[in-house]
Amino acid sequence: STWISSSGKYINQFEENFSAFCQVNYGVAVSNGTVALHLALVALGICDGDEVIVPDLTFAATANTVIHAGATPVIVDIEKDSWCIDPVEIEKALSPKTKAIIPVHLYGQPCDMDSIMQIAKKYNLFVIEDCAEAHGAEYNGQKVGSFGDISCFSFYGNKIITTGEGGMCITRSKILYE
Repeated sequence: STWISSSGKYINQFEENFSAFCQVNYGVAVSNGTVALHLALVALGICDGDEVIVPDLTFAATANTVIHAGATPVIVDIEKDSWCIDPVEIEKALSPKTKAIIPVHLYGQPCDMDSIMQIAKKYNLFVIEDCAEAHGAEYNGQKVGSFGDISCFSFYGNKIITTGEGGMCITRSKILYE
C-alpha cells in the first residue's frame, strides 16, 4: 500500500507538504533526525579535515554526525537568554578549515539567524539548521528551516510533530535535493 514504507505517495505527500509548510521547495524524508543531519553534511561535501561549528548545548547527534562525516566539531558557547548558539562565539571560532555552521533551534527557540547568515555569507560557509525541536517556529516572520542551505527535522515521539520515528532534510536547492 506504501502507507508505511520508504517510497510511495504518502512519503511524497509528506515531503511536499512539510517542505511547503517550512517555506522551501524540497524535502527528503529519512529514518530519523540524526540521519537527516548526516545526510546534510555529506550532501554538502563535509569530510576529513573540515571543521563544523556546533553549539555546546544540544543533543549529542549534532556533534556526532559531524564526526561520522569525518569532520571535526568545533563547540562554541550559547547565548545566556535564548540558549541558542552565540553568533559572537561563532565568529571567534572560525578557522581556514571551517566549512559549516549548525545552529540548533533549541526547545523551539529560534537562533539569531540574521547574524548567523551574515557570518556564513561573509566567510562562504554552509548553514545546516538543526530544527529537531522547532517545527513551525518563526524568526522575524520566517519559518526556521528556511534560512540555511539544508535544514534537518526529527519526528521522533517526543517532537512537536511525530511519526513515531523519522526525520527530514529540507532545502531550497534543487541540486542539493537531488
